[in-house]
Amino acid sequence: MPFLHLIGYLLLVGGAWLFRASYIGWLGPYVFAAAVLLPLIVFLVSLPSMMGLQVTLLTPARVIRGGDARLTVDFHNPHALPVHSVTLHLEIRNRYTGEFTRQNYIFRNLESSRSELPLSTKFCGELECRVLRYECRDALGVFSIRRKGSSTARCTVMPQAVESDQPVNFEASLKSSTILKPKYGGGFAEDHDLRQYRPGDSANAIHWKLSSKMDELIVREPLIPENSTIFIVLSRVGEGDRGLEVLRWLSRRLIEMDEPHVIVADSLYPVENEDLTDDAVASILSWPLRDPCGYDARNARCVFTISGGEVRWQ
Repeated sequence: MPFLHLIGYLLLVGGAWLFRASYIGWLGPYVFAAAVLLPLIVFLVSLPSMMGLQVTLLTPARVIRGGDARLTVDFHNPHALPVHSVTLHLEIRNRYTGEFTRQNYIFRNLESSRSELPLSTKFCGELECRVLRYECRDALGVFSIRRKGSSTARCTVMPQAVESDQPVNFEASLKSSTILKPKYGGGFAEDHDLRQYRPGDSANAIHWKLSSKMDELIVREPLIPENSTIFIVLSRVGEGDRGLEVLRWLSRRLIEMDEPHVIVADSLYPVENEDLTDDAVASILSWPLRDPCGYDARNARCVFTISGGEVRWQ
């Protein structure tokens, strides 16, 4: 029982006792008994509301680092008598960095209501908000019961897409490392090579103008990249928000160039559009810090390695 509530209760009982002592009649003992039993009666009447109160946490799925985010606490009381107050014990854990905070909030005169609490978006990571427990007080605020929490909500604080500290020469990094091979079955290709005609070559592939000058049949042989996979590797997963900002920018830049790629972090994330980029970053932020997983770069077209705000390629 809180100290102030205890003082009020003792004053009430003391006043009822003085009334009983000074009043001559049958009503005095009943007033005194009612004053003594009042907290217990109110507690029993409030108990269904205290036991039936439900607490639900809601958060936005994703928010950009530094943006405004709110944790919504939804209270639902299916009974008519309101709960005097609820003390909510919350834990907010960043699953990416492992840091967590525990905070207590007091809400008063609850029937069915919704309250909003600020969420810190200073650092990237998946914020897991969990109700550890909550204490409900009866209508007079005298007695309380403690209930174990079960509601959780998760909000991913995403990095902004920020260009690397040094310019990235995409033409040099992607073109110079491309190894071409003949396209099986022929057909159209952006790149091609010229060679002498061999039995079995299609007539459509013959370069007639050049053949007339060379006095022999020359054909165009379509070429396609032998090493078509592009990798983006975080040198150390969890090295800081700056690396994640560059990762998001670089992945989006390759998508604009119509270059599918694979993000290498705690796992391999094939990316073909911006939504898959954001899904990959969100998945990275949902796990504790770790080193990048292994990958086969022997036939890679290009490997971009992100270290802080810089990008290296090979």
